[in-house]
Amino acid sequence: MGTVLLLVILSPLIISAAVVCVTFLLSWWVFPGGGSRGPHDTFTSRVIGVIVVVFLEWLSTSWVLYTLPFYWVRVGGPRRRLQAGRVPVVILTGFFESPLTMLLLRSRLEHALGVPVRVLRPKNYFAGLQTQAADYREQIEEFCEETSAKQVDLVGHSMGGLIARYLIERSGYLDRIRTIITIGTPHLGSALCRLAPGRSLRQMRRGSAFLEELNSGSTLQEVRVIGICSTHDNLVIPWNCALSPRGDNFIIRYQGHVTLILSGEVARIVIRELRSV
Repeated sequence: MGTVLLLVILSPLIISAAVVCVTFLLSWWVFPGGGSRGPHDTFTSRVIGVIVVVFLEWLSTSWVLYTLPFYWVRVGGPRRRLQAGRVPVVILTGFFESPLTMLLLRSRLEHALGVPVRVLRPKNYFAGLQTQAADYREQIEEFCEETSAKQVDLVGHSMGGLIARYLIERSGYLDRIRTIITIGTPHLGSALCRLAPGRSLRQMRRGSAFLEELNSGSTLQEVRVIGICSTHDNLVIPWNCALSPRGDNFIIRYQGHVTLILSGEVARIVIRELRSV
């Protein structure tokens, strides 16, 4: 009994270690995106950087797996009253992520911006992105009614960033959204999605009909779009597929795909850009 319990407790660490090792090998040796070195890098700094990025991604992926059984938990309501003229923030999760997974990012944004922040998750992670977008639209409307907000800023990690773009670019949901910030989003797809099942993951494959349609439209002037990506993303591969075709891009280094949602550097970029609107 004790062995089984220990195995259950350690399994997320073991699974995440395997996932991280395989995905980094694929991103570096099979589908390299290039441009991951800095002008002042040395061999020692690169080795240390690689060790750190792999270790942090292992811990971050383990966190997602540990919180997965609690995906249904809704972490609090608006802890702050929305002041007049302010815009609350809605975070759209990535695949298998949850409000609990986004707890650190949510707390950072809420504390720094002084506005209510709500984390939304899909009812079905495998459902088509159009279906998830329709569900998110209803949840955003509920949040706006709850906070008396006229608009929201959307922050979407990975799959959540694609859904945020779909809301404004394909479903015409413009009036409610002021700014979109995508984090580690496979705007041009990911080669890794070829190995995964489910309609949502098929739509995130490179060259999918969904992405072709989404990226074929013209840039909308009504909503500001910003992309954040990492040259060491191990799930969006090659990493440059995370470059947003809309708006400005912030490119950072030595941050794995899941690590991005726990990164202080990413949080600072999001806070700065939302403050500047």
